[in-house]
Amino acid sequence: MFSHLTPTSPIASPLDLTALDAMSDVTLGGLVADIISHPRHDPADSFVLHAPLELAARMALLPHVRPDARPLARRRLVSLADGYSERAPSAHANIVDSGDVVAAAGLLTRAIEAGDLDAVDMAATTLGRHCSGTQLRHLLAEQIAPRLSAAAHGSIFLYQLPRVSPRGELTTGLLRPLIREVARYPDWLIGWIDEQEPIATSTSTRNDDGGLFDAISSAPQLGIPGSTFIFPIVAQVDHAEIAGALVRQPVTTADFRAGARSIMRAAAWTMLLEPVDHAPYGWSHALTLPQSVLGIAGDIGDPARALAIAATQLIGFRAALSTRPLLPRFEQPDPGVDLASELALGRECEPDRAASAAWHTPASMRRTLIDTLVANAATAHDAHLVKYTLASLDAAADDPGSASLHLAAAAKLAAVWAQRGDPDDPLS
Repeated sequence: MFSHLTPTSPIASPLDLTALDAMSDVTLGGLVADIISHPRHDPADSFVLHAPLELAARMALLPHVRPDARPLARRRLVSLADGYSERAPSAHANIVDSGDVVAAAGLLTRAIEAGDLDAVDMAATTLGRHCSGTQLRHLLAEQIAPRLSAAAHGSIFLYQLPRVSPRGELTTGLLRPLIREVARYPDWLIGWIDEQEPIATSTSTRNDDGGLFDAISSAPQLGIPGSTFIFPIVAQVDHAEIAGALVRQPVTTADFRAGARSIMRAAAWTMLLEPVDHAPYGWSHALTLPQSVLGIAGDIGDPARALAIAATQLIGFRAALSTRPLLPRFEQPDPGVDLASELALGRECEPDRAASAAWHTPASMRRTLIDTLVANAATAHDAHLVKYTLASLDAAADDPGSASLHLAAAAKLAAVWAQRGDPDDPLS
C-alpha cells in the first residue's frame, strides 16, 4: 500500500548512513538523538521545538509499523536529523558536570525561574549525562507540568522519553534543547492553581469524574486572544474566575482515573465534532498536552493538581477555538469504506468520512485499522500527526470503552493531513 511513498533519492545525512538497511532501530534512533540533543542558539521554531518529541513519538511507533512501511518510517528519522542540523548554530555552554543530579535539578529549577539559559544548559547537561528518563520525570515533573513556555511541551517529553528509552537507548541529553525553551519565558505558566487554598484530592472512593466532563463542556466561548499560540490560548482562561470556577471542585472530588479519561474523551470529541480549521495544531494539542500531564501525574504530587492543569489546558483550547457545544454524540452513518481506502485518496479524501470509517470499524477489524493509523503516521512528515496518533492509540488502550472515539479522532486528523498535503516535505 505504501510502495508509492518509498523515497528514491539517495541518503544524504549528517549521520553518514551508508548502511541504513543493516542498522537496527535502536542504533538509528540513538544516532538521531545525539544530533538533536544540542540546543540551538536562537529561539526555537516549531521544527526545533518538536524535534525531541517527534523523535520519541516516531520511536514509539516504529516497532509497530508493518514491513512495507518501515523503510519510509526509518527515513523519516534520517530526515529529522537532517532538518535539525540545518538549523541555526548550536548554543555554546560553559559546561561544568558535577555529577550530582539532585543539585543539578535544584539548579535547573532556579535557572528556569531566573531565565538563565546558560545555567539551564549546564544543569540539563549534568542531568542528561547521569539520569534515566524515569529519573528525569521524577526530578522535574512538578516543576515542568504547569509551564506554558516551550508551548507547554515539556510534559510531553517527560511522559514519552521513558517508554522509548527505558535503558538509555536515546540520550537523556535530549532534555537540553527543550528545557532551554522552557526557560526562555519563565513567567509563562498556569497560575490559578496556586492562587487560593491548595488543591487536594478527595478521599472519596466514587468511581466517577466528579462532573469534570460537564465542567469542560461549560467552557465559555471567548474567541482567539490575538494568537493561536498555546500560551495566549491557555493564559486566557488561567484565572480563578474561569478555569478555577469550572474545575476546582470537580478535580477535588474526582477519581483520578475517571477524571483523566473524561479529559481525554472531551479532547477527542472536540477533534471529532469541530470543523477541521484548527485540527492540525489546535485540537491535536488539546489532547496531547493534557494527556502528558496526566501521564506524569505520579511524579507531580497530588493527582488533583495534574487533573487541574490538564483540564485548564483543554478549557483554554475550547474557549478560544470551539464553535459549538460539546455534545458527545456521533451521528455519521457508516460510509462503507475502510480507512486505508479513504486515505489513499490523498487530497480527495474527506476527514469526516475517514472518521466515520474508523468509528464504524467492527472490533474484529480494529487491528487492521490501528495498523493503518500507525503506518500512516510513521511515514508522514508532520510531527503533530505523529504525536497525535500515538496519543490517540494510548488513550484507546487506556480506555477501551472509548476506543472507537479515539481511533475515529485519529483518523480524522490523518485525513486532514492527507487532504492538505505538505509541499515542504523533503521526502515527497
